[in-house]
Amino acid sequence: ERLAATLLRAWHGAWRGGTAAARASGVFADFAYASEDGQTPDTSIRRCFVANARGEAKSLERDGFTLSALPLHEAQGYDLYDPLAASKALYPLAEGVLRREFPGCAKVVVFDHIARNADRYAKETQGGKSVATPMLSSGPAFSVHGDYTVRSGFTRARSLLEPHESEERISSALEKRFAFVNVWVPLTPVRRDPLAMIEWGSQRPRDVVNLQFIYTHRVGEIYRVLPSDQHRWAYYPDMEPGECLVFKVFDSAEDGRARFSLHAAFRDPTSHPDAPARESIELRCIVFFGDLPSDFAASFVAPHLLPGSPDQDLNPERVASSFPNDEW
Repeated sequence: ERLAATLLRAWHGAWRGGTAAARASGVFADFAYASEDGQTPDTSIRRCFVANARGEAKSLERDGFTLSALPLHEAQGYDLYDPLAASKALYPLAEGVLRREFPGCAKVVVFDHIARNADRYAKETQGGKSVATPMLSSGPAFSVHGDYTVRSGFTRARSLLEPHESEERISSALEKRFAFVNVWVPLTPVRRDPLAMIEWGSQRPRDVVNLQFIYTHRVGEIYRVLPSDQHRWAYYPDMEPGECLVFKVFDSAEDGRARFSLHAAFRDPTSHPDAPARESIELRCIVFFGDLPSDFAASFVAPHLLPGSPDQDLNPERVASSFPNDEW
């Protein structure tokens, strides 16, 4: 009941201000897709309709995303731009959200987060200085993308677990269903650059190419997204602290349920020109299903929290891409 009341208040909040009527059903906005062959980022700018998803029953298992509630007030007094403080304050809250959204899950591991505040980043890097705040991104990600591929979903899960579990128990866990899920949390009211999702049912394998991020200590892999007239976009306007957007970035299940949420930030044409920069944190999590030992990954510590961890470096040394094909 409390969750329903929170979402109802958020629904009413979306209609504040002079732009409410313009956003009744959604907005038209430009999205930065890759080139048709997937080799060049942000070269295909497409005008797309972004449906207002408030009041719609979006489902993690059908659509790949949903609006939920996270009690951000419980994190008052913490500096959420400090990685250790953020992990203490927000990670348990994100775990609670995912246990509620996936009531049959066996375990939730929150392993990473990224803070986004373009104004703070610009101030810290003024004059060519290195960013001072760990895990701070330069701002919203406007390129249409997916955070993992089918291959990197498995390799990333394994690499995260290897310091804490035996090979046998890792293999057993990854033979069952598991999912990478993001919990996207606004720290202040979102008045510009909201996050939009592509509904799972409008995606297909040929919409993406694999993009490798090559770091000094590991290789990551994400999806770069090609334009498609079939994509159905949706967003939640005017998100407020206390709300969160939960979306899948990889699900190992191949039974027809949603596996990915390709997504991007966009410049909302109804935003006021002087609207403040968006402040948000996305918490990256693994949700495990099936029978697991009660002490599975009990010693887990998010890698970026370890002193001198290379996981605090958000910039890869180089990038390499593949070409479109008919398989995820």
